Amino acid sequence: MLQEQLLMNLRMVSKMSVQEERKHVDKATIEVERKIKGVDVYWTKYVWNRQLPLVLVISNYPSSKTLLQDDLTTMLIKNEIVEIEDYGGVIIANLFTRPVQVINEKTLGEAFPADGMDELIKVVGEVEKVIIAIGSLATRYQVATDRMKLFVNQVQKAEITIDKFYDLVNGQHKPVHPLAIRNEHWILVKWDKERQKELILDE
Repeated sequence: MLQEQLLMNLRMVSKMSVQEERKHVDKATIEVERKIKGVDVYWTKYVWNRQLPLVLVISNYPSSKTLLQDDLTTMLIKNEIVEIEDYGGVIIANLFTRPVQVINEKTLGEAFPADGMDELIKVVGEVEKVIIAIGSLATRYQVATDRMKLFVNQVQKAEITIDKFYDLVNGQHKPVHPLAIRNEHWILVKWDKERQKELILDE
C-alpha cells in the first residue's frame, strides 16, 4: 500500500514537472509614437504598460532610422528602462532634433528649429523622471553648452521641480552617453540646487 502511494506521488510530481515545462508563447505589445515635422524629430515614445509612469531620457540628436527601426542608443535606453521595472514606458528626446553626420559648431547650430525647446519642456511635464544622457557634448561644443543651459533655464521658468532630474554618469561620476557604458548598469545622480545653478543661463 505504501509503495503504491509513493508511486502515485512520484507520477503526480512528474506530471506537474512536465506541465510546468510546457512550451508557451510570451506576448508583449509596445506602442510607438513619434512627433516630427519635416526632418525634425521632437521625441519618440515607447509604452508597454500604461498603468506605470513614464521616464524621459534626453540624449544628443536623433538618428535617421524610421519609426520601426532602432539605433543602438535607442536599444540601450529601452533595455535599461525595462530592467528598472518602475516605468511603463520611455520617451526619448534630444537636445538637437535633426540628425547630425559631422559634428561641429556649424552643424549643431543648424540642428534644431525655433520650437524645439518648447516641445522638450512639454514632454518633461508628462514624465515622473528625466534622465540627462548627453555625455560630454555640452562641454565640447558651445552650441550644445548654450542649448543645455537654455533647457535648464526654461525648466526653471516653467517652475518644474528639479527633484525629477538626474544625470547619467559613469563610475567616476562623470556625465556619459549610453553608448559609453553599453555593458554597464546605469548610475543616476540626482540634481541638486548647485547642479541647477551650474547650468542656468546667465541673463
